[in-house]
Amino acid sequence: MLSTMDTALGLMAYIGALGLTALASVLLAGFVAVRARGLPGAWTLVTFLCGVALWSLAMAAPAMLGARAAPFTLTVIALSPLPAAAFVHLVFAFALCGALRPVAWASYGVACVATIAGIVLGVGKIAPWHGFAGAFVPSLTGWGVLGVAAALSMTGHIRLFQTWRRQSGLHRDQAGAVFVSSGIGLLALTGFAFPALGIEAYPLPVLALPLYSVALVYAVLRHRFMAADVWARRGLVWLLLLAGAGGAAALIATLPLALAGRPEGFVATWAALAGAMALGLLVMAPLKRLTDRMVFPGAKLDVEPWRDALAQVPDEQALGELANAMLRQHLGLAADGPGLAISGESVTLNGWDDAPAALRHTAVRIAGLAEEAARRLASARRMVEAEREARLAELGALAATIAHDLRNPLGIVQMAATAAPPEIRVEIGEQVGRMNALVTDILDYARAWTITPRPIELASYLSGFGVPVEVPEGMMLHADPAALRRALTNLVDNAKAMGGAMGNGCTIIADGHSIDICDNGPGIAPEIAGSLFKPFVSRRAGGTGLGLAIVRRIMEAHGGNATVAQREGWTTCFRLTFGPDLRARP
Repeated sequence: MLSTMDTALGLMAYIGALGLTALASVLLAGFVAVRARGLPGAWTLVTFLCGVALWSLAMAAPAMLGARAAPFTLTVIALSPLPAAAFVHLVFAFALCGALRPVAWASYGVACVATIAGIVLGVGKIAPWHGFAGAFVPSLTGWGVLGVAAALSMTGHIRLFQTWRRQSGLHRDQAGAVFVSSGIGLLALTGFAFPALGIEAYPLPVLALPLYSVALVYAVLRHRFMAADVWARRGLVWLLLLAGAGGAAALIATLPLALAGRPEGFVATWAALAGAMALGLLVMAPLKRLTDRMVFPGAKLDVEPWRDALAQVPDEQALGELANAMLRQHLGLAADGPGLAISGESVTLNGWDDAPAALRHTAVRIAGLAEEAARRLASARRMVEAEREARLAELGALAATIAHDLRNPLGIVQMAATAAPPEIRVEIGEQVGRMNALVTDILDYARAWTITPRPIELASYLSGFGVPVEVPEGMMLHADPAALRRALTNLVDNAKAMGGAMGNGCTIIADGHSIDICDNGPGIAPEIAGSLFKPFVSRRAGGTGLGLAIVRRIMEAHGGNATVAQREGWTTCFRLTFGPDLRARP
């Protein structure tokens, strides 16, 4: 027999192990019921976990209450084949077995027969053992009931092992993890047989029972046996760790009472209990803080380094990428975890609805910093755009003056050339025409493009450019017909020049989002690829270098853009995109 102190400590450890197992099983059952209730087998797993929790409490009750726990404990033991049948059902459902229905019916049928026999005939008694107030000692019927539960459990384990051998990848990992966790549970259950077998030793295997819950939680979280979002998984870990911390605090708080014995008198007992509670709360506070930091790191935020880092980004896309990367790293989240989205000057949080309040507050603060940086970017962009428009206005005024001052002399030159020999007259006409075209392009580039969108039937509209067209029949586009014609004419003329004068080497391809003008010419020279849409950059000899710049100006007026695109079968494609309100519709 153990000494009084050893018996007290052993009893506390025994009850604590069973209590933690019951609590962990209830928490995991609640987690599955709330977060994974729509998945196949979820409610079967909930039933099984509730059975484990009930069994744990039923085995702890005699150690505390002795024979008074007999009605509760003996009833739960008689019911023990039912959770075992639920385990078989769960395993065969997980293994995607074609014989699920008959196996489930057979398991529940055998379990019901054994349960009825145990309730009617009795499964045993509660007797003092090894310094405990009571322990379960089975009768012959009780051995039969427990044997049925063990047989059902072994059936499930054999099927799990077969699944592990036959499957691969995540399914194999899931089967292996659940097999190991359940194996730990079976090993721990052997400790309950000590009183029945007359083994005069402390039931050490029972102390391993909480590891069963830990292993099962690991299977759920690590191998995603039940799908759930990141906050649910972290919340489950937090609850389990907090429960463990609470158990540790309670153990430390009651240890002095276990060592010194119960004091005499009401006042002394009350004072001892109050002291134990105060000590428990004192120990619990740092343990809770440690749990919070382990599971939900990053609740504290130093604002200035974040503000400085976000202020360095050049554009909205880079801001979103940096803010998400820093946010997820700070809070220990996966690369595809909850984050934020930036659109213009607004920032929205995605996936934070179920996050703990402290972390959600941190995310809101980070979103505020990102929004501040987004406003700075937008303000800088507006300033650049305003400066650009001012310069273009100045250029437009200058261009108008130059056009007036140039075109009058050009007209005089053209008229004076009528008396020249034919070949000289032709040459003068060509050069005057080039100068007029350059003046026109400068005026078009410098002007403030304002558009008047109207519905355009694309198939008939695009057919007028003299090149093959690929466009869905009946597709409509809202755009300014004259401005769009100017842009398309520039691009089609370039494509014809580069891909074939007859139009055989170029085409127009339109869909619901864009219009592509493609050619099979020599492509774009690498040295001008980065500046193709800037003024006075041309990919063909004799060009003014303003055509593509004008195209981009026209498309920006439409709320879209002009870019270089890739299409299989073509060496060069220019893509025109439109604002959301102007896009094509069937």
